[in-house]
Amino acid sequence: MDIDVGTRAILKLALLPPGSLLLMLLVGWLLSRRFLGRFLVLVAIVLFYALSTPVGLHLLASQLETIPALKPAQLKTTGADAILVFLADVRPDNPEYDGAAALGPLSLQRMDYALSLHRITGLPIILSGGSLKGGTEPAARLGAKWLQQRAGVTVLAADDRSKDTYENAHHSVELLRASGLKRVLLVTHASHMPRSLLSARSAGIDAVPAPFDFEHVAPELQDFSDPTDWLPQPNYLGRSYRVLHEMVGLVWYGMTRR
Repeated sequence: MDIDVGTRAILKLALLPPGSLLLMLLVGWLLSRRFLGRFLVLVAIVLFYALSTPVGLHLLASQLETIPALKPAQLKTTGADAILVFLADVRPDNPEYDGAAALGPLSLQRMDYALSLHRITGLPIILSGGSLKGGTEPAARLGAKWLQQRAGVTVLAADDRSKDTYENAHHSVELLRASGLKRVLLVTHASHMPRSLLSARSAGIDAVPAPFDFEHVAPELQDFSDPTDWLPQPNYLGRSYRVLHEMVGLVWYGMTRR
């Protein structure tokens, strides 16, 4: 089953926090004279708290970010022929660029990590990412310009048609075959890697995962003795949203994209 981009955006706002928690609070308030209503309010408050704390984000992300990062010593022994980057967000209408579109923060982070891998391995870079908001320049084109202008690096190929992770993989495989490439280092955020790897392998891509920017803390580094680790912080709710989004997306892809 395929759902258009606009409908998907509305469903995300309704089913994921904070939208889902606000709906739960509203229903709980309407049913406040009943046990169910008070229970819903309590659950929503607890979830708001947990998803807004560093400890809550750590516990959530540790369930998803199970693919380890590549150590520097491992990078040159992967047998990869190229670096494949699945891009994400684009910022439209930027006045500082005379109204032109620009890569969003998630895409820029992926580009930066891919560039560091390129410096270490010398492997060429392939970008994948289309236009999610009608009329904006595709992410892959913006990324190619960014690499050329900021780092003097020319991409090997770019897929500018993809609108989601599944399409990233299935359009990229065409570029890889056309270039005679067999194995790639797949670059994306650690929380996004399980869904990206599922999509890549379903498309027939021999991908070595190269995740970065882990939201959970490695067991040997865990130390939640700082009181602020247990206090709600606004940016952590947004980061928890990203992890939950990936969890839901992974389940959805597993059911519908095989």
